[in-house]
Amino acid sequence: MNSGNVPNLFKNKINCCGCGACENICPKNAISMQEDEDGFLYPRIDESVCIRCKKCTKVCAFQNVNEIHTPINAYAAISKNREQATESASGGIFAAIAEKIIKENGIVFGAAFTKDYGVEHRYIDELDKLLYLQGSKYVHSRIGNSYKKVKKFLEEEKTVLFSGTPCQVAGLRAYLGKEYENLFTIDIICHGVPSEKMFQSYLRYFEEKHNGILTFFTFRDKKLGWGINGRMTVETRNKKKKNITLWQSGSSYLFYFIKGWIYRENCYHCKYASENRPGDITIGDFWGIERQHPDYIGKNGWDESKGISSIIVNTDKGKSLLNKCENVLELKNSTFYDIAIGNAQLNKPCMEPVERKNLFLLYKLKGWAGLEKYYSDFIGVRKYESLIKSLIPHSMKRWIKRNL
Repeated sequence: MNSGNVPNLFKNKINCCGCGACENICPKNAISMQEDEDGFLYPRIDESVCIRCKKCTKVCAFQNVNEIHTPINAYAAISKNREQATESASGGIFAAIAEKIIKENGIVFGAAFTKDYGVEHRYIDELDKLLYLQGSKYVHSRIGNSYKKVKKFLEEEKTVLFSGTPCQVAGLRAYLGKEYENLFTIDIICHGVPSEKMFQSYLRYFEEKHNGILTFFTFRDKKLGWGINGRMTVETRNKKKKNITLWQSGSSYLFYFIKGWIYRENCYHCKYASENRPGDITIGDFWGIERQHPDYIGKNGWDESKGISSIIVNTDKGKSLLNKCENVLELKNSTFYDIAIGNAQLNKPCMEPVERKNLFLLYKLKGWAGLEKYYSDFIGVRKYESLIKSLIPHSMKRWIKRNL
């Protein structure tokens, strides 16, 4: 029997972001990520296997590492490949950079849907698989053994691009324990993450409602314009396909996500919701660009209805990454503060809502059907708000945003 106390990985749930660094670094594979009652992943130690080396406690960046990077440069940006931008959530920046890395025989890691619409981190090294990593996934992504794979590729002298939430990028850097010249990291402007279990409950609710099987899902459908409006396709038992538009105000899941009512506990205490970022660059939507940079859009500029990204450069390596990609990106100068006006999570984390506790209790008792009813009762006719907004001519929307 191993002597000594088993390491205590966290005192309470606000101290664990579920990045999986402790699982990846354990030399005896004694740690596994297990779902709690709400579906959030937390590390669990097999005491019979643990050798008490305590590498798992030392590797925790969320508890032990203070980020010191501050913004060097900031930009509004879109991919020069407009088709690529259209297939992305905003301006196609991740896809453009990832394509560049792959063309130079590199490896790209990011979040992808599984066959049953769970979300996991995986790597790609072929351009025809890039679509798997494109688009937003408003779900906590399972890291699995991705950090181990990153290290293996780096030691094989492969160029690696790793993208993820700030805590996942910080987890990778802590796991590696040193700088690698051939590693580039991108952290996303993260609102917070719901659990995979709750997301899949939402999808199963729709399958039962329409008596069919989900065959397609996206959180961001550019056919509806640049915004947080999604789409799903359900194939019924008689093989008919139903295309369902998920308007931001008309989808219970998107409503709860935007409100911040169903995030992981640590998200409400996230230290990365600031200008101190762990990634070489930070990317996200440039919400509010019509106010901050009206001269960048419109008749003689970009069409923001197709999506525009923001890029924050945090390190010299981030500068070199953008220099490497200057032939595939269109960049226009901005500032961290201009970007942060429309992205509150660059200033501070979302405040934990009073509704959260009751929502999770309701979910335990009645599943997503209970949350769907609560949402319907709460929102009333406001569920049609985003649908009505979509009918307003784009030029009028631009004028309203600039002047109100």
